[in-house]
Amino acid sequence: MIGERSGWCLHGVTALQSPRAFGVLQLLRHTCPKIASDFAGLGIVFYDSLGGLPHLQLEVCGTERFELPVAGVEPISELLARTARRSSSWHDGFHFVHAGSGVLTHLCQFIAPPLPGATDAPPRASGARHMTALLASNVAGIVAIGLLTHEGAASIYEAGRLTLSESLDAAR
Repeated sequence: MIGERSGWCLHGVTALQSPRAFGVLQLLRHTCPKIASDFAGLGIVFYDSLGGLPHLQLEVCGTERFELPVAGVEPISELLARTARRSSSWHDGFHFVHAGSGVLTHLCQFIAPPLPGATDAPPRASGARHMTALLASNVAGIVAIGLLTHEGAASIYEAGRLTLSESLDAAR
């Protein structure tokens, strides 16, 4: 199951708030060495419930299809590396993994997290994908959101905060 800590090196991740957020890091670390030269970036939402996070399936053109759900770190990381290429119609949006079961359930989702109220301090994040991850991580039912850039930089957001920023490029 994604998120089990046995046998997995967890150096430098003490900022993660939830033990289940380790599953996000594990999946990013397994995916990074598999990414191709036309890697477009990756966003993964680990969730308990999607009831509070508005989302829509993005339109995907072409004939390539994937059977969901997918279970296991290796099969999921292989699929994510395959879809996160500019040459794949499936590279856009966020992909969803159920935190309890470790199963990939959705691909290519547009997510629309609620914006903070006018009296709240404005959140700070660089770039639209990071701001979306930060805001969505604050939604009830969302455990954590992991991002992987084309430079191999991983970021994990939990409860409206960036809890991990780490270069995984050395693993490639």
